[in-house]
Amino acid sequence: MLEKLGRFIDWVWAFPAQIFKWLQDAFDSVIDFIETLPQWIFFQLSEGIVSFFNAIPVPDFFYQAGNAMQSIPSEVQFFASMFRLDFGVTTVLLAYLIRFVIRRLPIIG
Repeated sequence: MLEKLGRFIDWVWAFPAQIFKWLQDAFDSVIDFIETLPQWIFFQLSEGIVSFFNAIPVPDFFYQAGNAMQSIPSEVQFFASMFRLDFGVTTVLLAYLIRFVIRRLPIIG
């Protein structure tokens, strides 16, 4: 009888500790959710943007641009490569594209 009473007292004594441990685990789960939510939202937005741009078809004149470079004389190609015009033209065109896209955003543009 005393043994049963001792076990009951031990159970009653351990019950608040188990409740507090459960509450602490629940609190830790909520904090973990709050910490990872912005990362998940950013990941989903970036995946959506990437899939949007992947869905846009490439215009036909982009494929023909390589053939246009064949008609440039070798002397011009030499100086264009010395001045890194390939990088410069690409950078300028990308900047114009980014400016165009930003101006289309309703809040920023």
